[in-house]
Amino acid sequence: MWENKVNSVKDRVVNFSQPHIRGIVRGKAGRTIEFGPKIAVSKVNGFIQIDKISFNNFNESTTLKDIANDYFNTYGFYPESIRADQIYQTRDNKLNMI
Repeated sequence: MWENKVNSVKDRVVNFSQPHIRGIVRGKAGRTIEFGPKIAVSKVNGFIQIDKISFNNFNESTTLKDIANDYFNTYGFYPESIRADQIYQTRDNKLNMI
């Protein structure tokens, strides 16, 4: 940016102390940009497992079906219940999880 005399670069690195990490625009109150990975986690038999980790933004609701299928592939059956916050409660998830 300095050499090219521009103020922005597409897909730029904006964290100078960790140049491999880009900011994720989240739009939350107080913080519009956050740094670090975004993760989807599950608690199974008292253990926490990471289902998805990404330094890019993703919509959590789109991961639910894959997470349930991964659970089935690992344990041989679907979980007795899935408890999630409102972001997972999309029409598609409700129809596909019955």
